[in-house]
Amino acid sequence: MKARSIGFVVSVLLGTTGPGGQMSLAAQSVVSGQQASAVVIIADLKVTDGAVSGLLVNKSQQRVRHVRLLIRHTWLWNDERHPGADDPGRADFFTVPKDVAPRHAEPFMYTPEPRLPWRSDGRFETSVEVVGYVEVGE
Repeated sequence: MKARSIGFVVSVLLGTTGPGGQMSLAAQSVVSGQQASAVVIIADLKVTDGAVSGLLVNKSQQRVRHVRLLIRHTWLWNDERHPGADDPGRADFFTVPKDVAPRHAEPFMYTPEPRLPWRSDGRFETSVEVVGYVEVGE
């Protein structure tokens, strides 16, 4: 089994157990986030009170796992000319716990902790992008 890590990570060597219990090494390679988001895409994205759900679609010929998402909660002030001093915007990383088979889709759901605050002086705009994954080949 060879594993290839895609996204914003450094190259490392992974130890895997091969036939007969012998240890073998599999190299991981690095590509940009733009390349990662071209192989694993997000479909049917829904955002409700900061919680996000959707489908991860694996467009590759290999199984992918540890899909890492960057979830940005951008704060938009009601009065952008006079913004307040307390911007509650933030970014969260989330690793999807399920593998995604080649040419298949898997649902995911993420709820921020702590929850996003409710405020009357603006609103959140939430975006999600794939920034990394591990591609597993035989």
